[in-house]
Amino acid sequence: MVYSTFIPIRFNIHVHVYFDKEERPFLLDAEMRWPVEPNAFLVCVSVIKGKTSSPRTWRSYAYQFADWLTFCEKIRMEWRHATQLTIATYRNILLTEVSLHTRRRLKRNTINHRLGVICQFYNFAHRKGWIKTSPFDMEGAGIPFEAHLSPSTDARAISSATQGPHLRLKQVREDLVLPPRRDVRRFINSFRKWRDRLMAEIMWVAGLRRAEACALSQRDLPSNPGAIRKDTVAITIIGKGQKRRVVLFPTRWLRSVDRYVQVERRHCVNVGKEDTRFVFLGRGGKPLQPSAVNRVFATNCKRTALSITPHTLRHCYAVERLAYLQDIGAANPLKTVQMELGHANMATTEHYLHLTEAMRLDVIEAHNVFVDRLLLEQD
Repeated sequence: MVYSTFIPIRFNIHVHVYFDKEERPFLLDAEMRWPVEPNAFLVCVSVIKGKTSSPRTWRSYAYQFADWLTFCEKIRMEWRHATQLTIATYRNILLTEVSLHTRRRLKRNTINHRLGVICQFYNFAHRKGWIKTSPFDMEGAGIPFEAHLSPSTDARAISSATQGPHLRLKQVREDLVLPPRRDVRRFINSFRKWRDRLMAEIMWVAGLRRAEACALSQRDLPSNPGAIRKDTVAITIIGKGQKRRVVLFPTRWLRSVDRYVQVERRHCVNVGKEDTRFVFLGRGGKPLQPSAVNRVFATNCKRTALSITPHTLRHCYAVERLAYLQDIGAANPLKTVQMELGHANMATTEHYLHLTEAMRLDVIEAHNVFVDRLLLEQD
């Protein structure tokens, strides 16, 4: 089976991205021709190199690489003739672009990842002898950004985003602003479907990613949660990059899922002919997709006037869990949370430290207000 999808490119040129039955991507140009070198690169990424076994990563590489090739086609330049200046121009355009999915500016790490894919391709092409030299080095390329901007581009904004003369953008981590616990509860309880409420709950109480919740299989969960006498059950899931990790699932949640499977989910199974091993099913009994979860959350945000995403719930879990482990004096709480969340880098987990301190300060401030109010009443 081979299926395709189209990328709506800003340049009004469509690049065809196809996937084989193993979900490995390949490209066809606007005239449905097979570009040999670009497809050899994608084969290296998804088949030969073995860097990752995640179809999601293969898909990401294909889309981002196709966007670069479309840019080359738009400016009537063969990809092998790209220079540092060409890539800088492309980067600067990305800085002014709006995501088709979020309707917001592309994040810097998204742009850096796209530049990284391009860098890997040109290094691959150089090793293969298709080009004499690679057009840039991700860390050392000297690129004066001012000379490659359209008249409408905000040069000052791009200047502040770039690392001096380098191609890679400065990584500026924005401070997280998390909703209060009462708002999270109200948001989760506002979901109309049992399925959606259960998905949101497990993101909040176990820190699952959106895609991980969608990928939960009935084979992963205990068959008779009603007989479990422990408060939590350690379950191995398949996480980001197809890596396995152990997550603590609340027994109460598992019992709720068991009831959901017997009632609401059964109706989906009866009308569908798809693989039904997944816990959460969408329309027609098909496996629920992460994009559908985004739409469900967006609808609930409008209903509740709250701004909460699936990843917001994961952040909330991380902060609550880290604060709890610190309070009980657990050994190396950061390492524990890192393993539970599946973070590859400890620095990612450390970002939650200042949030736990801020949460404690809020609790102290609220307590002080409460005490002041009691004393005023006595006066």
